[in-house]
Amino acid sequence: DRRRRLAIASYLGLVSFVDAQIGRVLAALDAAGLREETLVIYTSDHGDNLGARGMWNKSLLYRESTAVPLVVSGPGIGQRRVATHASLVDIFPTVLDAFGVAPAPADADLPGRSLLELAAAPEHDRTMFSEYHAVGSASAAFMLAHGRFKYHHYVGYPPELFDLQDDPQEEHDLGGSPDHRDVLRDCEARLRAIVDPQTVDRQAKDDQNAVVERAGGREAALRQGKIGATPVPSASATKG
Repeated sequence: DRRRRLAIASYLGLVSFVDAQIGRVLAALDAAGLREETLVIYTSDHGDNLGARGMWNKSLLYRESTAVPLVVSGPGIGQRRVATHASLVDIFPTVLDAFGVAPAPADADLPGRSLLELAAAPEHDRTMFSEYHAVGSASAAFMLAHGRFKYHHYVGYPPELFDLQDDPQEEHDLGGSPDHRDVLRDCEARLRAIVDPQTVDRQAKDDQNAVVERAGGREAALRQGKIGATPVPSASATKG
């Protein structure tokens, strides 16, 4: 309808604006003679549903919300296409690798791989993880991508499963398919090796309730309007 077309056109206008600003940065590098010795990384924190499945903004685990551009350009970086899953946690080790810097001892066990390494030696068995506890979520939501499958785990609600090879638009949920029970069990086991969903859900809600109480209770918090963010759960419950 007209409102959706207007919203999408407005979003594309913002994309064009960002593209122009990136052009200004690259032009400045060219003018300074620094383009050939500068590592440039372009990415974003999240996508937007833009009306897909009747949803807007982010707040969901579908590809429209979770997929982001991640472009790395610079000296010694060639062009190549690989199918390995990548994540924003890969940016930090990529920057270190590009400049030949070893991680500090405190950072040695951080998640993430250098994208330069993954481009040279793709890792097809890699697992990607994401979670969401913010606006619009009745419970914790966790996403796990492994191989051709993408798994959504909602605490207290049925899971979703998508075959990214046959269904890249994530339109056909296989979560209830008898033929995919083994895949579903494998994905849940991989998720629980990373995080205990129930514990983290409880911690997130406890932290959110504490923020509400500090604001003077639910009614007082609502009168404040939109609050930017709430604390992440503590690291004590990251293992199941």
